[in-house]
Amino acid sequence: MFGSRALIFLCALTALAPSAQGWPLAWPRRSEHHVRGYGSGYPKPGGPGHPGKPSPPPTNPGDGPAPEDTSWKARNFKTISSIYNLTVFPNQLPIIMRGGSGVPPGLFNQNVTGRVDPVGDFVGFEDSIEYFFALSPLPLGNPAMAAITHIQITEFSTGCKDVASSVVYLYCSVVNPGAPNHGQPLAPLKQVAFWKFDEAGAVLKYDAWIPNLNSWVQATTAALVTNPFYQAASIAQVCSESQLRCTGPNKQWESVNECVQSLSAKTYGNYDAAWGDNVVCRSIHLVLTQVRPDIHCPHVGPTGGGKCIDVQYPTDYFSDESLYGEPAGQTFMCPS
Repeated sequence: MFGSRALIFLCALTALAPSAQGWPLAWPRRSEHHVRGYGSGYPKPGGPGHPGKPSPPPTNPGDGPAPEDTSWKARNFKTISSIYNLTVFPNQLPIIMRGGSGVPPGLFNQNVTGRVDPVGDFVGFEDSIEYFFALSPLPLGNPAMAAITHIQITEFSTGCKDVASSVVYLYCSVVNPGAPNHGQPLAPLKQVAFWKFDEAGAVLKYDAWIPNLNSWVQATTAALVTNPFYQAASIAQVCSESQLRCTGPNKQWESVNECVQSLSAKTYGNYDAAWGDNVVCRSIHLVLTQVRPDIHCPHVGPTGGGKCIDVQYPTDYFSDESLYGEPAGQTFMCPS
C-alpha cells in the first residue's frame, strides 16, 4: 500500500520537475556547453528558459502570428466603386470635357489594357477611360433623355491584392428637369468584370462583359434595331453628326448623301454584336468623336479605321496572350 502511494507521489514530482517546463533533467558538464554552444538546444544561463529567471511573456499573448494586412481588400473595392461612380451623370462631364486629365489619379494605370464584350479591345489609358466614361449616356444625347443615375456593386470578391471580380448594376432614369417624367426609372444595365491591379492599386488589366446590351438599348430608347425605318433614321444621324464633328484632316465623307449610301449598304448589326463592320459599331464611336475626333472619326468612316471591322471568331475574342501579354488563364488568377 505504501509502495503504491510512494509511486504516485514520485510520479507527481516528476510531472512538476523542471523538465516539464522545457528544462533538462541534468545539466551538461561545462565542457559540453563549451563545445556545443548556446544555440544547440541548451538554454543560455540567465536567458529565457534558464532556472532562476522567468521566461518573458510571448510577443502575441493571443498566440499565433500577427494579423494579416488585408487593407488591399478595401482599397480594391474603393477603386472599382470610384470607377463606376464616374459613370453616374453628371460625374463623367469633366472627363468628357478634359479627357484623361479629368480622371482622378490612382484609378487606371497609364498602360491599362482591357476587353469589353461586345464592344471590343481597349489598349492604353485614353482608350480605356473613353469606354468607361465617355460612353456613359448623356441625357441630351439620346431620345429617351436617359442617364445612369445610381450604381450598385452587387457582387465583389478579391482573393489577393492584385486580382478582383465584380458585378455592378447601373441604374438608369430619365434626366429631364421640369418635365413630368423626370426621374422615371428605366431599364438597368449590368456589367461583369475581372480586374488586375498594379502595385499601387490602379487597374492594369480588365476583362468585362455587358450581357443583354441590345435589349437594354431597345428597352431604354424604344428602338427596334431590326426595324428598317429605325435603321434609316439611325444612319442619317450618324452621317449628319459625323460631318459636323469630323472636319479638316478628320473628314471621312464628301457629303452626307455619300455617307448614307455607303452605310446603307453595310450590315446594320445589333448591340450584342457591336464589334464589326456595321452601323451599330459606328454609332458607338460617333459618341467618342466628341472626345478625340482625330482617333474616332476614322472608326465612323468607310473603312472602320481598324475598329469597326469584321473580326474573326474565335481568334480576336480569345486573344489573351496578345492583349494581356501572358497566356490565357494567368492574368486574373491569384497566386496559388
